[in-house]
Amino acid sequence: MKQSALSLVVAAVALLFASGIAVRVVADADWDVTVLAAFGEDDHSTRTYAEERLGEVFLRSDLGHDGRFFFVQSNDPWVTDPAENIDVVDRPLYRSQRMLYPVLAGGGGLLNAEAIIWSMIIVNVIAMGLGSWAVAQVAIEMGGSPWWGLAFVLNIGFISEMTIGAAGVVAGAAAFGSVALWMKDRTGWAVTLMTLAVLSREAMLVAALGTSWYLWKRGERRQAILATAVPTTAAAMWALYIRLRIGGGAGVDQVEEIGLPFVGFAKAYGSWLGNPVDLAVALAMMLLFLLFVRRVLLSGELVGWAFVGFVALAILFTEQVWISYFNITRAIAPVITAFVLLVFASSDAEEHR
Repeated sequence: MKQSALSLVVAAVALLFASGIAVRVVADADWDVTVLAAFGEDDHSTRTYAEERLGEVFLRSDLGHDGRFFFVQSNDPWVTDPAENIDVVDRPLYRSQRMLYPVLAGGGGLLNAEAIIWSMIIVNVIAMGLGSWAVAQVAIEMGGSPWWGLAFVLNIGFISEMTIGAAGVVAGAAAFGSVALWMKDRTGWAVTLMTLAVLSREAMLVAALGTSWYLWKRGERRQAILATAVPTTAAAMWALYIRLRIGGGAGVDQVEEIGLPFVGFAKAYGSWLGNPVDLAVALAMMLLFLLFVRRVLLSGELVGWAFVGFVALAILFTEQVWISYFNITRAIAPVITAFVLLVFASSDAEEHR
């Protein structure tokens, strides 16, 4: 079977696996699909918002997770009625910056609440398949097997994102798709996908910067400028739009996930001592970062440079990101998949020489 056809098989396997994970989570919640929107019993604003539109919903302990905000955004993805919708969330301006997933899940604003609960799941499952296909394409371009594309759908960070209705899967799929297209010299589509990745999760700007640095080193100056300028401009224009819609003083306009270097790591350390799993994962992440940076410097591969910025970003993560394996693996998920490609896809290429 040709590698291009095999990459489609990889995508199909990824779709089946992601669907199985979603079904398992829903089954454990007595077949209540709202579990994948991650509403929390202690977040009364989004809980009330959801119950007014859906009736009784599955409630997770404490505050819940990101999906509850994306459900609100999906009901009004263009922020046409902020008082009715986006003002319900904790940080309206910050949350609204992540617009692509809600636009897709909300059908561009055409779907009702009942349909949105299902479309949030469907969009993320499809993104798992597309992301795996994109990673398979990257692996092929590196001289490796398309089966390494499963490093996307098997990534614990992306799995966690899917199970809480978050935007990381869509962002990751778009970013790896952009890398694949850059490797095929498809500049226009590569820039477009990276722009979509940034509009899904603003942290993907580091991927745009890493890609730009790689292209600049190769002497592709025009492409390097486009790789950063277009996503940055799009994100800035959307940021301006939502500030005009919501108002600069609406809610708490701040990024709580970024702080001073190493402070979040130091503060989380005490909590890790009481939780062996979180401690083990944190130490594993530290080792992963060191090995990943080394691989990037030795290999010089685009997929490494595109995501190495997440290592620098991790140094700035606050305690709330570092404190649990669930959060830190979601935050640096692209690094995990990129590391697999650098280690194994590159090894495949060396064996075939």
